[in-house]
Amino acid sequence: MASTSKTNMFTKARSLTTTERRNPVVDESKIDALLNKYPSATVEESAPTQPSPTVAQAPTVITDREKYSPSFFITSSGARVQEVPVDSIDLNPYNARQIYVPERVAELARSIAANGQEIPGIATREGGRFILVAGHYRLRAIKQLGLKSMLLLVHEKLSDRELYSMSYRENAERESQTALDNALSWDALLKAGIYKNETEIAEATGQSLPNINRTMSALRLPREILELIKLDPSKFGSTIIYALVQYEAIAGVAAATKMANGVKEDLTSRKDIEEATAKLKAGNTRKHKETSRQYPIQINGHKSGVLKEWDSNKVLLEIQLPNVEQRKELVELLKDKFKITA
Repeated sequence: MASTSKTNMFTKARSLTTTERRNPVVDESKIDALLNKYPSATVEESAPTQPSPTVAQAPTVITDREKYSPSFFITSSGARVQEVPVDSIDLNPYNARQIYVPERVAELARSIAANGQEIPGIATREGGRFILVAGHYRLRAIKQLGLKSMLLLVHEKLSDRELYSMSYRENAERESQTALDNALSWDALLKAGIYKNETEIAEATGQSLPNINRTMSALRLPREILELIKLDPSKFGSTIIYALVQYEAIAGVAAATKMANGVKEDLTSRKDIEEATAKLKAGNTRKHKETSRQYPIQINGHKSGVLKEWDSNKVLLEIQLPNVEQRKELVELLKDKFKITA
């Protein structure tokens, strides 16, 4: 097995004819990008007299480009960049991203159509199939274009936690992970027992536990509001979502949906939601402190109790009767009035 330096590989590639170098998926300029992204990678070529056992065992789609370029790269960890049939790829059950915006898929499809797939997805091999760890936007774009294969950086075996953590890191590096994506994926991880509690998720993601708590509060929102957030999740950070949760608990679904739509349309800020919540809380507090009307009760010229009433229709009777007979008489009167049988 001979190892070829990056410089020698490209000297060899540039010496090929235009026809030989044509590649409908990835050309030599993309190889340069891949090596820059994975600086620890080496390129392995088959010895001229005998095919490499590693190449022979790899479930790679053989294409014309393999006549003039390596079939895959091997990183220092043993992961391989290789071309894999789309129908052999399964989705990550613990994917960090849960929401896909159709406009973003279309935009990426246009880019791949013009430039090829410049960055491989990440996958792990399980039997004869591949679980896509990261790169679900790319897979959707490739399917939209009708392409039959996808470039993947393939790891031989990853744990369930690695399926999530690698997906989370790759998404965070390429595009900010949305709060709702996190809430939905963390909920799935907790339900599946991949992580025991929110503290373990905080350790795995490097986020603070209070931020994990705020983000997870999104799951307390009604379905109508969650569906609205999914239309443009990037506008709903964890602090805005938490503010919406607090507001909805007081104002109700209809008012909170209107507030969420204002966030989506860039008309409402987190401060606006918090101020509206504060006003509602202040109003409720004043209601709880409403003044009662009191009526003193006298028996035989002595103050024996008080009757109180509030505008909220609450009534309180507090009385000390002089003997058992009068107590029983009053109790029976009240029981008869309110049809109390016990």
